[in-house]
Amino acid sequence: MDAPAAWARGRLPEGDGRVVSLDVNGLALDCVVPADEGEPEGATAFGLLAASLSSCTAMSVRTFLQRHDVEACDVEVDVALEAGHPPTVHRRVGLVADLDHDLRTQLSAVVDSTPVTVLLQDSLVIVTRLDVGPEPRG
Repeated sequence: MDAPAAWARGRLPEGDGRVVSLDVNGLALDCVVPADEGEPEGATAFGLLAASLSSCTAMSVRTFLQRHDVEACDVEVDVALEAGHPPTVHRRVGLVADLDHDLRTQLSAVVDSTPVTVLLQDSLVIVTRLDVGPEPRG
């Protein structure tokens, strides 16, 4: 069998511990089991899910820009998860690039078909906003 493309291991010690020790492809980090109230103090399982969608989207956008010889620019992807049935993810993709209508349409299709998007789209609603435009002149 071939080696997995990605792997993770979580360990939660006995007792009422609230921190899961993770090993993700050899990177160690902690994941907090959130308390009933307040802001969690660190990454949570849903935060890691949001991070997966954010990073996958950003990498896919960068690949798209390179493929179409668009000048390199910062790509920012914000992802926020809203509880509900089904849960809703709000994703904002921002970049300063001068894209014509056709490239914007193609970029939108790329964002909606990233690998993590495809994995999640049957389980939750993903609402995406593209903020794409040339650098403001001042």
